[in-house]
Amino acid sequence: MSYKVAHLAHIVRTTIVNSDWQQFCYLAKKKVSLFSTFTQKKMEEIFKYFDTFLKLSPESNKIIKSHLEYETIKKGGFLWKAGQRCNNLYFVTSGIARLFFYTEEAEENTVHFIFENNFITDLESLRIQTPSSISCIAAIDCNVVVIKSQILKKFDKEVFEWHELLRKITEKTLFDKVKVRDILFQKESKERYISFLKLFPTIANNVPANQIASYLGISQFTLSHLKKEIAEDDFLRIRKN
Repeated sequence: MSYKVAHLAHIVRTTIVNSDWQQFCYLAKKKVSLFSTFTQKKMEEIFKYFDTFLKLSPESNKIIKSHLEYETIKKGGFLWKAGQRCNNLYFVTSGIARLFFYTEEAEENTVHFIFENNFITDLESLRIQTPSSISCIAAIDCNVVVIKSQILKKFDKEVFEWHELLRKITEKTLFDKVKVRDILFQKESKERYISFLKLFPTIANNVPANQIASYLGISQFTLSHLKKEIAEDDFLRIRKN
């Protein structure tokens, strides 16, 4: 191959490589732009949630928005583990998180499920930096807004509505939790499971039966029997109609 031909071939290859690199850069920028837009929309959900409690000033909105982080936690990923300190306040924008602890028999005992548009943390561990007694895991893929403990301290100082906002959110969260437990755990197992299906259809369709059984305080065998019984009741009702 002559020098000129070899040189021409080099120019062609370089042009192709540069073209590919430009295309890669364009796609990368586009992907970042799309991710930024998606993240922005998800971030807005937390402010819509805040608005249901009180209206933040533009200055407070700006401070909060500039310090929020956004994470995707895959199914099976831990938000925090028992025995470790919980250092963050999380707002679930999509997905389901599960709180549980291990019994003396080393079995998981599910105590609560958290779904979208709800906050989740271990308040005691977060506030006084003690190890948490429970674990929090993504039951399915979760998208969460993260507020770190040092940022919470900053909000306490710089966002004058923050203390009142957190107080109202905490009160509602505790009230809702007590209300759900009153609805579920004052009933027999069948009615308890039916109420669970009505309250949490998304959880019922996405979480393994053993975790639901643990939360409801029944055995997996009992849950399986209840599912069969309810299915038969539905079949007979449809047939009668």
